Order: sequence, then structure tokens, then C-alpha cells
Amino acid sequence: MMFGRFLTLLFTFVFVCTFHSSEAQANRKYASIIIDAETGIVLEQQYADKHLHPASLTKIMTLLLLFEEIEKDRVGFNDRIRVSRHAANMVPSKLGLKAGSSIRVKDAINALVTKSANDVAVAIAEKIGGSEKSFARMMTRKARDIGMSNTTFRNASGLHDRRQVSTARDMAKLARYVIRNYPQEYKFFSLQKFTYAGKTYRNHNRLMGKYKGMDGMKTGYISAAGFNLVASAVRNDRRIIAVVFGGRTSRSRNAHMEVLLNRGFRKINDIRIAKADIPLPPRKPVFLNALAALSKVSEHGSKQIASMNTEIGMGFRELIGQGDFDVRLAKRIETGLMAISAHTKKNLTVPFPAQKISQHSNRNSMQVYNVKNWSIQIGAYKSRAQTDKVLHAILTKLPSPYSKAQPLIAPLKTRSGWIFRGRLTGFSEKQAYAACRHLKDCLPVAPRN
Repeated sequence: MMFGRFLTLLFTFVFVCTFHSSEAQANRKYASIIIDAETGIVLEQQYADKHLHPASLTKIMTLLLLFEEIEKDRVGFNDRIRVSRHAANMVPSKLGLKAGSSIRVKDAINALVTKSANDVAVAIAEKIGGSEKSFARMMTRKARDIGMSNTTFRNASGLHDRRQVSTARDMAKLARYVIRNYPQEYKFFSLQKFTYAGKTYRNHNRLMGKYKGMDGMKTGYISAAGFNLVASAVRNDRRIIAVVFGGRTSRSRNAHMEVLLNRGFRKINDIRIAKADIPLPPRKPVFLNALAALSKVSEHGSKQIASMNTEIGMGFRELIGQGDFDVRLAKRIETGLMAISAHTKKNLTVPFPAQKISQHSNRNSMQVYNVKNWSIQIGAYKSRAQTDKVLHAILTKLPSPYSKAQPLIAPLKTRSGWIFRGRLTGFSEKQAYAACRHLKDCLPVAPRN
């Protein structure tokens, strides 16, 4: 009897898994991805690099360029945007603005977030770019700058153009860029309703008011794309970003997004920044603080390192200051990094230059690198040695001047053990995005990380 019930449950499980898999394969418009917003680590993906139509997800980029203009004081929230005949003639969804009229910038932002108004999107494009065509070129250039290598924009609204394509991965990158670089402006995406000219418009993202922790982003729909959604949510101080392309209905898309977010939060709990829940080493706290100082930028950094407690010993100082591929040495370095991360109670980045360790190295020859520069994250690995190897292999692929970047390793404590994030630092913002465009599979990291 029990065996029969077991077989029934097993058959049901296999059938459901097969059904969902075949459904995703049968739906040629489908793609999805989930990422950790802090690290950029991909938690789950399916067809994430498939070229698809973004529909009104396009308006995230339209708003990003507007946010940049506001940041540069070229446009103010209370400035007026004139509505051209071309903008007024856009098909719905729209506010129905008349040619020759105008709308406040702040109202225009709210209209794009809630109503997804096509007439307003075009008006913004013409305000910034002079014409929608010129603005679309600006959008594509910005996409390349932030690592969206598979995205091309032809208009500001997302109305169908067979040449306007993106991917789930690129849209996740765009969302992450907005959230990290424009945190105040990102709050616009949480707006659930907007009143204009006596009429109230509700946000098309109905899931936002129902899913715990969701605070933005944007929906999209055209027939050629299906029902798209970029969403971000926060739980227990951890933010994830999820993207769905090609939903068959808004309801099924929302249900699927909810499943993805739930899975994302379960997975992200296995990746957490080191905290004080690890027993601290009882000896040599001065040594730990001195090591932690390596992650800070200071004009007195070299003097601080030189004045380390003489009990430290030359061996470990060389290990922290230089890179090596010896497994036994790597284990010793890992132990040191773990202790430092636990002791400082925060994420730690420690430099690893490319040279081999020499037994005759000058004990005062360590360098302190400026970690206030932009970095690029190459990946996360289970061992320090593996991370080191990957970083130095990547350096050989980068053209000058990017090849002069310095390797960095940032350890993270997870429930299943430590992982080591490999980064290269020493970039300007423009260089970081250019390097990622060259490598294709990396993430720019702002200085605050």
C-alpha cells in the first residue's frame, strides 16, 4: 500500500517537472533569470541570453537616461516637457496628451511607471535626444556602457520593432544598475497609483501590492513579446532581482514571478556576508586589525602595514601581500581571510598581486591598492587558489590599459562554506563597463562595495 502511494507521488512529481520543462521549451518567447542584487551572482536562469522583445521594459532605460539628465542638472523635476505631434499620435497605453501641450518631468516619470504611457515616453525622448530616433541611439550606447551586450533599442516606448531586442540577463543588469546608482529615483518604481488631470491610474504591476518585500520595477506587453516583468524585492536585508519574458497572461506571469522570487530568496540565504556568528580568534587582535586595514584606502596605509606587530612573522605577511598557486599556501591564506572577515563583521576585499611568493621578498614591500576605484567581478569560487588562477587568466585576455588592473578577492561566508569572489580593480566607471563588454560575462562593481 505504502509502496503504491510512493509510486503515485513519484509519477506525479516527474509529470509536473516534465510538464513545466516542456511548457518553457514550447513557449519560444520565454526566458527568466534571478540574481542577487548585491553581488550580481546568478541564482537561477533559463534562456537568459535568448534575444527577445522587451516591450515596455524599454521604459526602464528611458527613465534611466532621464535620471542622468536630472543628476547633471540639465533637467529639473518641475521642468515642463513639450508634447509633439509625433508623441501625441502614439498608440495606447497613453495619457492622451495633446500636441502642443506639456507635462511636468515628475508627472512624466510617474506616468511611465504606472500607466506605461507611450506618448510620455516619446516626449521624454524628444526632450533629451531631440528626436526619438536619436534618443534610441543614446539608449543603445548606454546599454553597451553598462554591459547590456545583447540589447538594441529602436524606440523609447517598447512598441514593437523587430530590431528592438534584449535578453533576460541584460534586463537584470539594467535593473541592478538603476537600483545601485539611482537608489532615490528607484523609489518611483514602487508607486502604485498616480493621479493626473483628475484621473487616477493604477500601476500595471499588480503583484507589487501582494508579494511581500517587492518594491518595483516594470511590466511590459506587446503581442510579439508576451507578458514581461522585471521585479525586485527585499527580505531580511537581502535584495534579489528577477526577470520574466514571455508570459502567456499577466496572471500566469505574476504567478511564475512569485515562484521565481520565492526560489531566489531560498537560494540567496545560502550566500551571506560574513558576520560575527563565527568564533573570533582569541589571539593577536592587533594582527587582525592590521590585516583588515589592507581593505581600506589611506595615504598612511604603507606606514600602518610597516608598523604591524613584529610577532606576526614574515611568512603570513608575504601570503597576504602576494599571490601564489600552491594549495597549502592557499589554504593558509583562506584561513586568514575568513578570520579577517569574521573579525571586521563586514565584507572584506583583500589585494592579491600576481607575483609568485619569494622566500627572499622584502618584508616591507607590500602595496596598498586603491579599492575606491571601480572593479569588475569575474565570478565566485570555492577556493582562493581557484579564484586567483581565474583572475590572472582573465588579465591576459584584457587589452591595454585594462590589463594593468589589480586582482582582488572578496570572501563570503555561506551555509555550505566559504566562497571567494574574484574581482579586478583600478578602473574608472567607463573602463569597468568597457572591460565587461570585452569579457562579456562579468559585472561592474561600484566603489562603495
